[in-house]
Amino acid sequence: MANFSGGPRDDYRVGLPFAGRWREVLNTDAEIYGGSDLGNFGEVAAQAIAAHGFDQSLALTVPPLGFLVLKAAAPPAAR
Repeated sequence: MANFSGGPRDDYRVGLPFAGRWREVLNTDAEIYGGSDLGNFGEVAAQAIAAHGFDQSLALTVPPLGFLVLKAAAPPAAR
């Protein structure tokens, strides 16, 4: 998820293929990279709200001029 604008995007909804908790693997606005440390506190839980053709989604805080990479904290078992 990238935000190339100069302002943050709060409650930006992104559809997901499966529910669960999603971990922030990379946030380019993190303090360790010299950023303002705006983000999702390291992890965010999916909600049962449909978005982008999926039955569940995340409401993210996307920092200005930043890039987020998320990973499922516990991916679903193979079927």
